[in-house]
Amino acid sequence: MSTEKRLLQLAEKMNKNPEKINGLNRHYQFELKPQARYGVQFSDGTVQVDKEPPYSEEACILKMSESNLHKLLEGTWNPTVAYMTGQLKVDGEVRHALKLHEIVKHYTDSTK
Repeated sequence: MSTEKRLLQLAEKMNKNPEKINGLNRHYQFELKPQARYGVQFSDGTVQVDKEPPYSEEACILKMSESNLHKLLEGTWNPTVAYMTGQLKVDGEVRHALKLHEIVKHYTDSTK
């Protein structure tokens, strides 16, 4: 399954059941190796996914491989360890990246 499709499926789950994202107003961007970029915008209980969004200084930017993003979206990747070992680079506050992991984990765990 493509990265875009995975992101859209997860966003759909979140939009249908937004209790974990209510009140969250944050923009994330994933910069993937080799050359893909996705934006995920949380805004008061809704999620929007954009392919190749313009660069945003307000975004928490997560740089990783595409395969590691897939693992994150499946809930099988530990971003803390990844950050400490250089597999994940974060431009912005690391706590925002950890919050995203908590949210993704909630939605992936609830669908198993």
